[in-house]
Amino acid sequence: MWVQKEKKTIFVIAASFFILEGCSKDLSAKGEQAVPMGREEARKRDFGNLFGDDFLTFGGPKKPGAPGMVSATVNPFIWRASLDTLSFMPLSSADALGGVIVTDWYTAPRTPQERIKVTIYVTNPQLRADAIKVTIYKQVNKGGTWVNAPADAASATEMENIILSKARQLRVKYLEANK
Repeated sequence: MWVQKEKKTIFVIAASFFILEGCSKDLSAKGEQAVPMGREEARKRDFGNLFGDDFLTFGGPKKPGAPGMVSATVNPFIWRASLDTLSFMPLSSADALGGVIVTDWYTAPRTPQERIKVTIYVTNPQLRADAIKVTIYKQVNKGGTWVNAPADAASATEMENIILSKARQLRVKYLEANK
């Protein structure tokens, strides 16, 4: 009787150990840049809780915003400036509620052996520098196969600055028009 209880206890402890061990490992590829996720995955990751911040609120979003604002989580000026900045690239998805813009792969005519993909996260309803995060992914064509390559971090920062500058201009125009 005691032997069977001990075997069960050892089995439960061993199974618990393996389950917890499996949860702690980082299985992502080291040294490679991950390709951005789709719209639904980004929304699930970015929302603070299971159903989003505005779940079961009556009368609209929790915080009122500027005209054209669909959600209190996205600054409308940064959103519009982001779309304007990326207007030359094909969009894969643009989710105003989640504040995520993902482009499709774009190959510049000057560099046909390279292509880029951009993901923009608008994370704050205020017009601030930390309200936007730009990530640029790059691939290089090697022998007919696209291979991930490191993207220039300065390009992402430069794109953030361009978007913020355009957003400030849009805000000034909006304020002047509504005096």
